[in-house]
Amino acid sequence: MTEIQGIDALIGRAVLSVETANKLGQVHDLIVHPTKGEMVGLSVQLSDESHFLVGNEEIRSIGPDAVIVQSDQSLVLPDQSSLKAFPFAKKNLIGVKVITEDGKLLGEIANVYVHLEATTSLFIYEVRSSILDKILGHALYFPASFGCAFAEDSTRLIVSNDTEKADRKLATIASRLFTTSGSFAPQVSVRSHGD
Repeated sequence: MTEIQGIDALIGRAVLSVETANKLGQVHDLIVHPTKGEMVGLSVQLSDESHFLVGNEEIRSIGPDAVIVQSDQSLVLPDQSSLKAFPFAKKNLIGVKVITEDGKLLGEIANVYVHLEATTSLFIYEVRSSILDKILGHALYFPASFGCAFAEDSTRLIVSNDTEKADRKLATIASRLFTTSGSFAPQVSVRSHGD
């Protein structure tokens, strides 16, 4: 599966163990490295409404109907997982203010899209600056890897000044970012504070 999907298309998908075929729960949210733009894991909700986390290393595949993990033990309590340090796509990223390195407010993250592939899952943020943007269908799309810094309180994301690589259409940004083979186009590079 290599198409771009809104995260809501994955939320609610069954999580199954390849080892036992047990249904462990359902996807509650996606866990994102906010500046690398990669998925680092999933939050899984069990039938008793408790939540567990599963890291990418335990995810075998993400299919159109289910997410397959290695075993029943792939799910870890949040307080015992290093994934708790990363934001959840829906819970922590929607509504975050996006500001360029030179201090220009671009708007807020209105939606998060994911490009799923075998080796890594990459995110695209949809940013809108007002309710009028929503009504008129105006948005700015850019790869999550444009991120330079994410606030500890999950309220702000500083992004690269290189906004000319962003686009007003999701399909256009996706075609520029991903080659026809479905892999991330290597010519897109983003400077971050760590460089």
